[in-house]
Amino acid sequence: MITLLEVLALVTVAGFAVAFFRKRVRRGSVLALVLTGLCASLVLQPSPVMASETRHAESVGVAQDETIKGDIFLFGDRVRVDGTVEGDVILFGHNASVSGHVKGDVIAFAQSLEVNGQVDGNVRAFTNTMTIRGTVAKNVLTFDEVVNLESGGKVGGSLTLFVETLNLEGVLGRDLLMFGKHLALSGKINGAVKMKGDLLTINSSTQVAGPIYFEGNKEPEVSPQAKLVSPVDYHKMEHKPQYLEGHYYVWQVIWLAAFVLFGLVLFQLMPRFAGEAVDSAERYGASFGLGVLVFFGVPIAALIACVTVVGLFVGISSFFIWYAALYFAQLIVGAMVGQWLMGRTQETWPLIGRMAVGIVIVRLATVIPAVGGWVKFGVMLWGLGAISLALYNRFQPTPASSTPSGPYMPPPLPPNTTVGGMQPA
Repeated sequence: MITLLEVLALVTVAGFAVAFFRKRVRRGSVLALVLTGLCASLVLQPSPVMASETRHAESVGVAQDETIKGDIFLFGDRVRVDGTVEGDVILFGHNASVSGHVKGDVIAFAQSLEVNGQVDGNVRAFTNTMTIRGTVAKNVLTFDEVVNLESGGKVGGSLTLFVETLNLEGVLGRDLLMFGKHLALSGKINGAVKMKGDLLTINSSTQVAGPIYFEGNKEPEVSPQAKLVSPVDYHKMEHKPQYLEGHYYVWQVIWLAAFVLFGLVLFQLMPRFAGEAVDSAERYGASFGLGVLVFFGVPIAALIACVTVVGLFVGISSFFIWYAALYFAQLIVGAMVGQWLMGRTQETWPLIGRMAVGIVIVRLATVIPAVGGWVKFGVMLWGLGAISLALYNRFQPTPASSTPSGPYMPPPLPPNTTVGGMQPA
C-alpha cells in the first residue's frame, strides 16, 4: 500500500509536468484518461475474460457435484461453496463457508467465513471472524476481529492482517504482516514476521524461518522450546503526538499528491458538474445543512437496505459512493478557496489550478493540532452538501419559458364562405 501511494504521488507530479506543456496535447480529457489508465495499471492485472453468474437467496451456494465455469456472485444469509468454481467467488452474506475447490480468488463480505476447502488464488476478506482449515495457495488479506489459521490449514503465500487477534497454528509459506492487538504463534512460518500491536506470544511448537520484528506495548512472551532463526527484535511502542513524527508529514505529502491526482481526473471527466458543485458551495447555509443530513442519513439508509438480500448490493454500493464523496467534497471546498484567492473562472484547467492551490490550504488546515480534525469534519460537511445541492439542481425539472402572445388573428376563410347568412365582400 505504501508503494502504491508513493507511485501515485510520482504520477501526480508527472501529470502536472505534462499539463504544463499541455499545448502539445490536443485535448485535456485525453490527459485525464491517460492518468486514470496509469493508476489502474498499477493495481489491476490482466485476466482472461470469463462468464459470470449471480445467485441470491436466503440460503445460496454451489452444490458439491456442481462446476461453475466462470466467476460467481453469491448474495444470501447463508452462503456455501461445496462444488468447483473455475473463476472467482465474490460473496456477501452472514455465515459463509468455502469447502469446495475455487480456482480463482475468494472475495468475502460476511460476518463469519470458513475456508475448509482449496483456494488456488487469493483470499480477500472483510469479516468479523475468519477460520482457515483448508489450503490457500496464494495470499490472504483480511480486515477482521479474529482470525484462526488452524493446525490443518495452510497459506502458501503471505498473510496480511488488520485484526484484533490472530491464532496461527497452521503453516504459512511466506511472510506475516499484522496490525492488531494480540498474535499467538504455534505453527510454522517460512518467512519473516512483522507485527505492530499490543502482545506477541510465541509457544513451544512455533517454527519461524525468518526474522521477527515486533513493536508493541509489552515485551513478547517467547517459549524457550520455540525454533526461531533469530531472537525477537522488540521495540517498545512510543505514544507521542503524530505531528511530532517525521513520517506523519511524509504521509501528508503523499496524500496531498493523491488528492490532487484524484481531483485532476474528476474535474476533467466531469467538468460541468464540478463547476456546478463549486458554485453550490457558495451557498454556505444550505450546503452545511444538507451536508449534515447526507453525512448521517446515507450510511443509515445503506445499513437498512443491507438488511434484505435484495437491497444488500444497493446498500453496499451506496456506502462506497458516499465514502468516495467525502474525498470529492474536500476537493470542491479546495476549488472554492482557490477561487477566493485567484478569482472566479468557468474554464476547466484554470479551475483545476485553483483546486490544487485550495486543496493545499485545506490540507494544511486539517493537520493543525487539536482543531485539525474539526476543520476536516466541517470541510467534508460543507463539500458534501454542495455536491448534494448540485445533484438536486440537476434533477429539478426546468419549467418551459412562456412567450407573450400577440392579438388573436383568425385564419383566413376559404372563398364563397358565408358568415351569418351573408357572403363577405
